[in-house]
Amino acid sequence: MAAAYYAKQAGAHVTLYEASDRIGGKIKTVYRDGFVLECGPDGYMARKPTLTDLITELGLDDDLVRSMTGTSYIYVRNRLRQMPAGSVMGIPTKFWPMVKTDLFTWRGKLRAGLDLVLPRVYAGSDISLDTFFRARLGSEVVEAMIEPLLSGIYNGTLDDMSIESTFPQFITIEQKTRSLILGMKALTPPVQAGVKPREAGKFLALGQGLGVLIEALRPSIDRLCLETRVAAVRPHEVVLEDGAVESFDGIVLATSPNALGPLLGLPEAERLSALKRTSSITVLAAFEKADVAALDGTGYVIAKGEGNALTACSWMHKKWPHMAPDNKALLRVYIGSAFVPDLLAESDETVAAFALGELRKIQHVGTPLFTKVERHVDTMPQYEVGHKQYVRAFEETMSSLDGIEACGAILHGVGLPDCVDSAKQAVTRIMARQAVSV
Repeated sequence: MAAAYYAKQAGAHVTLYEASDRIGGKIKTVYRDGFVLECGPDGYMARKPTLTDLITELGLDDDLVRSMTGTSYIYVRNRLRQMPAGSVMGIPTKFWPMVKTDLFTWRGKLRAGLDLVLPRVYAGSDISLDTFFRARLGSEVVEAMIEPLLSGIYNGTLDDMSIESTFPQFITIEQKTRSLILGMKALTPPVQAGVKPREAGKFLALGQGLGVLIEALRPSIDRLCLETRVAAVRPHEVVLEDGAVESFDGIVLATSPNALGPLLGLPEAERLSALKRTSSITVLAAFEKADVAALDGTGYVIAKGEGNALTACSWMHKKWPHMAPDNKALLRVYIGSAFVPDLLAESDETVAAFALGELRKIQHVGTPLFTKVERHVDTMPQYEVGHKQYVRAFEETMSSLDGIEACGAILHGVGLPDCVDSAKQAVTRIMARQAVSV
């Protein structure tokens, strides 16, 4: 949708082929009984400006809302425990909160402190996040805090996630300061004496739901072909599943990773299509507010060692107050990928009952007013070690094709702003090469 918008802004006549019966991809907003239910992403990182710029251009900036803040929790050793103050993406930056926290044993705290004196871990070749963080901070900090926080972003595991492709900023910090703790501390703004720091949510969303963004982008499409499968893409030609061939001055592929190989027939594209992808299930549950344990904060993540099938729970009515009516609560739970294969074929009622059972092992909730189950099958690309090199080879091959560009979550980031930025760059490249209609 973003690619269509930028192409239209550049003067193109836009045709969009969509295999499903709806537009918007992973963004899906449902309205029910005064609740705003985000079945896909619920917001995006505020520090990445591309999507905010697009929202502003579309005249939706008055509807932007910032997430609320509060105490962050991790469920570890059978109870919810507060995240140490000053932790940034799981990296401790303050001494006393780390000393006082009950997240780790004293052995784990002392091992994390060795980060201050250990030599650099990254030596110029890609390694996994697990290897990097265990070497710097030790196993306890990784398993109790870093892994639950970071792995959820990609719905994967740290032991096969590439540091170069997921969090290269940690490489930069280590190369500059050697110690992650000292490096992250240096990036944290100082607090003036007697002045309480103002907390601002790190995420933005639209008060009416992200589905409004999709509807605002719809007019960019001159010709919308829903339930239309594309079989192959060649320079200036789109081959449809029924054998029809249509010609264009330029083509932008904004597809899921598994489609790139079959569409293009290139070894480099096949390699991206073959990369690991994971599935996920989220369950949204609405309650009377009195039927949900009153806890400060916006939710919690769950350490894998707890044996719970859930990886996280977001208190959506606290994170995003606009998503629930007054005196109502909205929880969103994420089922761990290890449990997903057995649940994908089950009914929504079975999945919801299972998720609520796991949730009740952690906090009190009553009987929900309703539940909404959403499945994302084989959609989340895993940026494994070596991913950067695979993407570079693909993009070099694509640069030799006339009038074809690609964008999407498989390339340079899975977040909404990353995908919008990828689309904008793809359209810019194709327009720079020739005056096109897409």
